[in-house]
Amino acid sequence: MYEKESSYNLIQVIERNEVRYLLLNEGQGIHSVHDPNSIYTGGSWDYFLVAPFFNPPPYKVSHMHNLLIIGLAAGTVSNQYTQIYGNIPITGIEIDADIIDIGNKYFDMDKPNLSAIPADGRLYLNYLSDKYSGIVVDAYRLPYIPWHLTTKEFFLETKSLLSPTGVLAINVGRTNTDRRLVDALSATLLSVFPTVHVIDVPDTFNSILVATNTTTSANNLQQNLSSLGQNVHALLPLMLAKTINNLVPTQPSDMIFTDDRAPVEHLTDSILLNYLLGSATDKNFTAGPEL
Repeated sequence: MYEKESSYNLIQVIERNEVRYLLLNEGQGIHSVHDPNSIYTGGSWDYFLVAPFFNPPPYKVSHMHNLLIIGLAAGTVSNQYTQIYGNIPITGIEIDADIIDIGNKYFDMDKPNLSAIPADGRLYLNYLSDKYSGIVVDAYRLPYIPWHLTTKEFFLETKSLLSPTGVLAINVGRTNTDRRLVDALSATLLSVFPTVHVIDVPDTFNSILVATNTTTSANNLQQNLSSLGQNVHALLPLMLAKTINNLVPTQPSDMIFTDDRAPVEHLTDSILLNYLLGSATDKNFTAGPEL
């Protein structure tokens, strides 16, 4: 229903069964989804919603005060957070201004609580002074991963913008047999944050890494689920239960990405080459449900 070549991407919007999808470049990954009848996507975005609940119990919806998104795309995460947590202030950074326009036009992104900023996700951090309850980084898509958003120095900058109970959640690609990028980013995060949790998103080739500003336990999820109460959106307890079932051990590698040395491109090229040579069993890389 829409196609445009911007300064950064070949952008496509397609619609199937009233659900709209944002595709970029080769179209291998779905970058945003909008279903007018449901905020549940079945993809990686849903798991971002539970990141704050790694905090010690009792963590409540009302404890979530604001959110920063690096890699806003067409606003799937911002729309979900608004539905779950109310009209909290959300700052969304997206390097491609055309994608912001498309999000407003086709993905119902233009909510009054969202400030969409066309800028580089790291450079714009210098203009921020708020302390955020959560920061989401959804800017990695194999093979296009901006290395400067993967380093220890970048994570130090994000940590400085978090509240004492703030969490950082990152969407990372992998294959079923090659977790090197997940493990390297886990190691890099652990050089900055005390705890990192890893969620393997089922039926995709993505993991969500959640770094917490204080020492936390995965057991907090179950305790927070038990104390949620009734007056919450139905998707929240569902995703807490799904997250509990899809947690995997954090296995940091010996590699820590820094501004001086971040061989991200070499690593992603190797992962893709292994896949193409048939050493992985994956069918393709997706950021969410297949079309």
